[in-house]
Amino acid sequence: MYITREDMLEVINRMQDLESKLGRLFSNHNYNLRENLGRRNQLLSAVQEKETARVLRKKYNEVLDDGAPGKPDVVICDIDKELECKLTSGSKSGGSVSFALQTDYATLKKKGSLDYLFMLANDDFDKFCIIFFEGLTIDDYFPPANGSRGKSRMRKQTAIKKATFLVGGVRNLADDHVININKEIEERKAELANRKAGLYNKLKNTSLKAIAARAQIETVIENETDRCEYHVAKLELRREYWCDNPKFSFQFESVEHNPIIKKQKQSRAQSIKNWWVSNLTARFG
Repeated sequence: MYITREDMLEVINRMQDLESKLGRLFSNHNYNLRENLGRRNQLLSAVQEKETARVLRKKYNEVLDDGAPGKPDVVICDIDKELECKLTSGSKSGGSVSFALQTDYATLKKKGSLDYLFMLANDDFDKFCIIFFEGLTIDDYFPPANGSRGKSRMRKQTAIKKATFLVGGVRNLADDHVININKEIEERKAELANRKAGLYNKLKNTSLKAIAARAQIETVIENETDRCEYHVAKLELRREYWCDNPKFSFQFESVEHNPIIKKQKQSRAQSIKNWWVSNLTARFG
């Protein structure tokens, strides 16, 4: 791991600082920066790349952030790594937000493999989910749809295996379905076991000469077993579906903004005055 949670918290804080200043600037001109999150994120995308490169320079000698079209967002020359930085607030539909985590398919195909740093941000830019994907390939993406301008959606089921969550996390909603299905299967099996125990006890206490009565009990046992196995088989198919079709929900983490306070530069006169005061204090107390 060449990038850490601490690195990203520093990047977030500096991005929050600029987002806050941009918000005030827009407000002074009677605009709302957050009215169009796509445009807000476009303004901050370059900052994400620059700040990510800046924190990486603390650990590596040569880190490039060209930012030109067709160029990698960040290149760590020391370890020969290219890092693509993405900022998104998702797309809203019917009260829910979905994240496609797109990439340019042709670029990824040409490169063969790339690392990605996805920053998912909420509207207020105070909750985040940051995911580092190492070594994604075109197998981790769907082919581009018509009209998508070469952009591809991520196959989260495969890509998630290469993910490290630096801020926030993920939850597989299919897990809840699997847990409930397993519980129902166990309940049905326990119910059958209790039912059969009662029937076998009844059969044991039925005279061997009562052939018709014994046959009827045995038929009930067989029918109860078949009915249970039928329902369990259906539940197992449902469980198999959810195991093969995970549904991921990204978990956002609140990150408090600590405003960056820049030290004001002293005037030459103030610097000379401070020097004299310091020296006189040292000599005469």
